[in-house]
Amino acid sequence: MSALAGRRVLVTGGSSGLGAAIAAACADAGAHVAIVARGRDRLDEVAGATGALAVVADVGDAEAAQGAVAEAAERLGGLDVLVNNAGLMLHSPVGAGFVEDWDRSYRANVLGMLHVTHAALPHLRASAGADLVVVASTATDRVTAPDFGVYASTKAAQGRLTEGLRLELADAPHVRVTLVKPGFMNTPGLGTGTRDPDLQARVAEQKQAIGLPPERVAAVIRQLLELPAEVSVPEITIVPTPRAA
Repeated sequence: MSALAGRRVLVTGGSSGLGAAIAAACADAGAHVAIVARGRDRLDEVAGATGALAVVADVGDAEAAQGAVAEAAERLGGLDVLVNNAGLMLHSPVGAGFVEDWDRSYRANVLGMLHVTHAALPHLRASAGADLVVVASTATDRVTAPDFGVYASTKAAQGRLTEGLRLELADAPHVRVTLVKPGFMNTPGLGTGTRDPDLQARVAEQKQAIGLPPERVAAVIRQLLELPAEVSVPEITIVPTPRAA
Protein backbone atom coordinates (compact mmCIF):
# COMPACT_ATOMS: atom_id res chain seq x y z
CA MET A 1 0.00 0.00 0.00
CA SER A 2 1.30 3.46 -0.88
CA ALA A 3 2.31 5.77 1.94
CA LEU A 4 -0.03 8.30 0.30
CA ALA A 5 -3.10 6.15 0.89
CA GLY A 6 -5.62 8.07 2.95
CA ARG A 7 -3.61 11.29 3.03
CA ARG A 8 -5.46 14.52 2.26
CA VAL A 9 -3.85 16.40 -0.63
CA LEU A 10 -4.56 19.87 -2.02
CA VAL A 11 -3.13 20.72 -5.47
CA THR A 12 -3.36 24.23 -6.87
CA GLY A 13 -3.44 24.75 -10.62
CA GLY A 14 -5.04 21.33 -10.84
CA SER A 15 -7.11 21.78 -13.98
CA SER A 16 -4.43 20.97 -16.57
CA GLY A 17 -0.80 20.09 -17.24
CA LEU A 18 1.36 19.21 -14.28
CA GLY A 19 -1.33 19.99 -11.70
CA ALA A 20 -3.76 17.53 -13.27
CA ALA A 21 -0.99 14.92 -13.50
CA ILE A 22 -0.12 15.39 -9.81
CA ALA A 23 -3.77 15.01 -8.84
CA ALA A 24 -4.02 11.79 -10.86
CA ALA A 25 -0.77 10.38 -9.41
CA CYS A 26 -1.87 11.07 -5.84
CA ALA A 27 -5.37 9.71 -6.41
CA ASP A 28 -3.92 6.55 -7.97
CA ALA A 29 -1.89 6.11 -4.78
CA GLY A 30 -5.04 6.20 -2.68
CA ALA A 31 -4.89 9.80 -1.50
CA HIS A 32 -7.96 11.98 -1.03
CA VAL A 33 -7.36 14.89 -3.40
CA ALA A 34 -8.78 18.38 -3.85
CA ILE A 35 -7.83 20.52 -6.84
CA VAL A 36 -8.09 24.29 -7.17
CA ALA A 37 -8.12 26.38 -10.36
CA ARG A 38 -9.94 29.35 -11.85
CA GLY A 39 -11.87 27.63 -14.66
CA ARG A 40 -14.80 25.38 -13.81
CA ASP A 41 -14.99 23.29 -17.01
CA ARG A 42 -11.46 21.88 -17.09
CA LEU A 43 -11.43 21.55 -13.31
CA ASP A 44 -14.57 19.42 -13.39
CA GLU A 45 -13.07 17.36 -16.20
CA VAL A 46 -9.99 16.50 -14.12
CA ALA A 47 -12.14 15.89 -11.05
CA GLY A 48 -14.29 13.47 -13.02
CA ALA A 49 -11.23 11.58 -14.27
CA THR A 50 -9.45 11.39 -10.92
CA GLY A 51 -12.18 11.47 -8.30
CA ALA A 52 -10.72 14.68 -6.87
CA LEU A 53 -12.83 17.38 -5.26
CA ALA A 54 -13.03 20.51 -7.42
CA VAL A 55 -12.77 23.97 -5.86
CA VAL A 56 -12.99 26.99 -8.14
CA ALA A 57 -10.89 29.97 -7.04
CA ASP A 58 -8.32 32.48 -8.23
CA VAL A 59 -5.49 31.97 -5.74
CA GLY A 60 -4.10 35.39 -6.68
CA ASP A 61 -7.00 36.82 -4.69
CA ALA A 62 -6.33 36.50 -0.95
CA GLU A 63 -9.95 36.09 0.09
CA ALA A 64 -10.70 33.56 -2.63
CA ALA A 65 -7.60 31.53 -1.75
CA GLN A 66 -8.52 31.53 1.93
CA GLY A 67 -12.01 30.31 1.09
CA ALA A 68 -10.72 27.61 -1.27
CA VAL A 69 -8.34 26.15 1.32
CA ALA A 70 -11.05 26.26 3.98
CA GLU A 71 -13.49 24.45 1.67
CA ALA A 72 -10.93 21.80 0.69
CA ALA A 73 -9.92 21.18 4.31
CA GLU A 74 -13.55 20.92 5.42
CA ARG A 75 -14.50 18.50 2.67
CA LEU A 76 -11.38 16.38 3.12
CA GLY A 77 -11.44 16.50 6.91
CA GLY A 78 -8.10 18.32 7.11
CA LEU A 79 -4.95 18.62 5.01
CA ASP A 80 -1.76 16.57 5.04
CA VAL A 81 -0.21 17.77 1.78
CA LEU A 82 -0.19 21.09 -0.06
CA VAL A 83 1.26 21.19 -3.57
CA ASN A 84 1.66 24.81 -4.66
CA ASN A 85 1.61 24.28 -8.41
CA ALA A 86 -0.51 27.14 -9.79
CA GLY A 87 1.39 29.61 -11.92
CA LEU A 88 1.68 31.56 -15.14
CA MET A 89 4.46 31.72 -17.70
CA LEU A 90 4.21 35.19 -19.22
CA HIS A 91 7.51 36.29 -20.67
CA SER A 92 8.65 39.41 -22.47
CA PRO A 93 11.60 41.82 -22.33
CA VAL A 94 11.24 44.46 -19.65
CA GLY A 95 11.62 47.08 -22.37
CA ALA A 96 8.38 45.89 -23.97
CA GLY A 97 6.54 47.31 -20.96
CA PHE A 98 3.81 44.69 -20.63
CA VAL A 99 2.82 45.94 -17.18
CA GLU A 100 -0.31 43.80 -17.00
CA ASP A 101 1.80 40.67 -17.54
CA TRP A 102 4.09 41.66 -14.66
CA ASP A 103 1.11 42.09 -12.37
CA ARG A 104 -0.50 38.81 -13.40
CA SER A 105 2.79 36.92 -13.04
CA TYR A 106 3.44 38.10 -9.50
CA ARG A 107 -0.19 37.64 -8.45
CA ALA A 108 -0.29 34.03 -9.66
CA ASN A 109 3.25 32.83 -8.96
CA VAL A 110 4.19 34.70 -5.79
CA LEU A 111 1.06 36.09 -4.12
CA GLY A 112 -0.93 32.97 -5.02
CA MET A 113 1.64 30.79 -3.30
CA LEU A 114 1.63 33.06 -0.24
CA HIS A 115 -2.16 33.21 -0.01
CA VAL A 116 -2.66 29.45 -0.21
CA THR A 117 0.27 28.58 2.04
CA HIS A 118 -0.81 31.02 4.73
CA ALA A 119 -4.29 29.49 4.73
CA ALA A 120 -3.00 25.91 4.73
CA LEU A 121 -0.31 26.20 7.41
CA PRO A 122 -2.62 25.66 10.42
CA HIS A 123 -3.95 22.47 8.80
CA LEU A 124 -0.46 21.19 7.98
CA ARG A 125 0.70 21.90 11.52
CA ALA A 126 -2.29 19.95 12.84
CA SER A 127 -1.49 16.93 10.66
CA ALA A 128 0.42 14.00 12.10
CA GLY A 129 2.79 14.16 9.12
CA ALA A 130 2.61 16.81 6.44
CA ASP A 131 4.27 17.91 3.21
CA LEU A 132 4.47 21.41 1.78
CA VAL A 133 5.63 21.27 -1.85
CA VAL A 134 6.39 24.32 -3.98
CA VAL A 135 6.63 23.72 -7.73
CA ALA A 136 8.95 26.36 -9.13
CA SER A 137 11.21 25.91 -12.17
CA THR A 138 14.82 25.64 -13.25
CA ALA A 139 14.32 29.38 -13.88
CA THR A 140 14.55 29.71 -10.09
CA ASP A 141 18.34 29.69 -10.48
CA ARG A 142 19.05 31.34 -13.81
CA VAL A 143 17.70 33.44 -16.66
CA THR A 144 18.24 31.68 -19.97
CA ALA A 145 16.68 34.21 -22.37
CA PRO A 146 16.24 37.99 -22.43
CA ASP A 147 12.44 37.73 -22.25
CA PHE A 148 12.49 35.44 -19.18
CA GLY A 149 13.72 37.97 -16.60
CA VAL A 150 10.37 38.76 -14.97
CA TYR A 151 9.17 35.15 -15.05
CA ALA A 152 12.45 33.90 -13.56
CA SER A 153 12.26 36.53 -10.83
CA THR A 154 8.88 35.14 -9.71
CA LYS A 155 10.39 31.66 -9.54
CA ALA A 156 13.42 32.95 -7.63
CA ALA A 157 10.98 34.52 -5.17
CA GLN A 158 9.28 31.16 -4.74
CA GLY A 159 12.65 29.62 -3.99
CA ARG A 160 13.50 32.16 -1.30
CA LEU A 161 10.02 31.88 0.22
CA THR A 162 10.43 28.10 0.40
CA GLU A 163 13.70 28.54 2.27
CA GLY A 164 11.96 30.92 4.66
CA LEU A 165 9.11 28.48 5.22
CA ARG A 166 11.57 25.71 6.05
CA LEU A 167 13.03 27.93 8.77
CA GLU A 168 9.60 29.09 9.92
CA LEU A 169 8.49 25.47 10.33
CA ALA A 170 11.58 24.39 12.25
CA ASP A 171 9.35 24.05 15.30
CA ALA A 172 7.16 21.59 13.35
CA PRO A 173 9.58 18.89 12.14
CA HIS A 174 6.66 16.72 11.04
CA VAL A 175 6.06 19.19 8.16
CA ARG A 176 8.48 18.55 5.30
CA VAL A 177 9.13 21.43 2.90
CA THR A 178 10.32 20.65 -0.63
CA LEU A 179 11.14 22.89 -3.58
CA VAL A 180 10.62 21.14 -6.93
CA LYS A 181 12.28 22.65 -10.00
CA PRO A 182 11.05 21.06 -13.22
CA GLY A 183 12.79 21.84 -16.45
CA PHE A 184 11.39 21.70 -19.97
CA MET A 185 8.00 19.93 -20.06
CA ASN A 186 5.78 18.85 -22.92
CA THR A 187 2.63 20.48 -21.54
CA PRO A 188 -0.33 21.49 -23.74
CA GLY A 189 -0.19 24.90 -25.39
CA LEU A 190 2.37 27.67 -25.01
CA GLY A 191 2.93 30.30 -22.39
CA THR A 192 0.83 33.28 -23.40
CA GLY A 193 3.95 35.41 -23.37
CA THR A 194 5.19 33.54 -26.45
CA ARG A 195 3.84 36.00 -29.00
CA ASP A 196 6.27 35.59 -31.89
CA PRO A 197 5.00 32.98 -34.42
CA ASP A 198 8.51 31.72 -35.24
CA LEU A 199 9.29 31.28 -31.53
CA GLN A 200 5.97 29.50 -31.04
CA ALA A 201 6.88 27.01 -33.76
CA ARG A 202 10.37 26.41 -32.35
CA VAL A 203 9.08 25.91 -28.80
CA ALA A 204 6.35 23.52 -29.93
CA GLU A 205 8.87 21.49 -31.92
CA GLN A 206 11.30 21.36 -28.99
CA LYS A 207 8.53 20.30 -26.62
CA GLN A 208 7.74 17.36 -28.85
CA ALA A 209 11.42 16.47 -29.22
CA ILE A 210 12.66 16.50 -25.62
CA GLY A 211 9.98 17.89 -23.30
CA LEU A 212 9.19 15.79 -20.25
CA PRO A 213 5.60 14.56 -20.10
CA PRO A 214 4.00 16.11 -17.00
CA GLU A 215 3.17 12.59 -15.83
CA ARG A 216 6.90 11.90 -15.41
CA VAL A 217 7.35 14.93 -13.18
CA ALA A 218 4.20 14.05 -11.25
CA ALA A 219 5.57 10.56 -10.64
CA VAL A 220 8.68 12.04 -9.04
CA ILE A 221 6.55 14.29 -6.82
CA ARG A 222 4.49 11.26 -5.80
CA GLN A 223 7.71 9.45 -4.86
CA LEU A 224 8.77 12.41 -2.72
CA LEU A 225 5.45 12.31 -0.88
CA GLU A 226 5.79 8.55 -0.34
CA LEU A 227 9.20 8.78 1.33
CA PRO A 228 9.42 7.57 4.94
CA ALA A 229 8.65 10.27 7.49
CA GLU A 230 12.27 10.41 8.63
CA VAL A 231 13.48 11.24 5.09
CA SER A 232 13.22 14.77 3.69
CA VAL A 233 14.32 16.15 0.31
CA PRO A 234 14.66 19.94 0.60
CA GLU A 235 15.09 20.54 -3.13
CA ILE A 236 15.00 18.57 -6.36
CA THR A 237 15.60 19.48 -10.01
CA ILE A 238 13.91 17.42 -12.73
CA VAL A 239 15.05 17.88 -16.33
CA PRO A 240 14.89 15.91 -19.58
CA THR A 241 17.95 13.69 -19.96
CA PRO A 242 19.16 15.57 -23.11
CA ARG A 243 19.38 18.73 -20.97
CA ALA A 244 21.06 17.11 -17.97
CA ALA A 245 24.60 17.65 -19.26
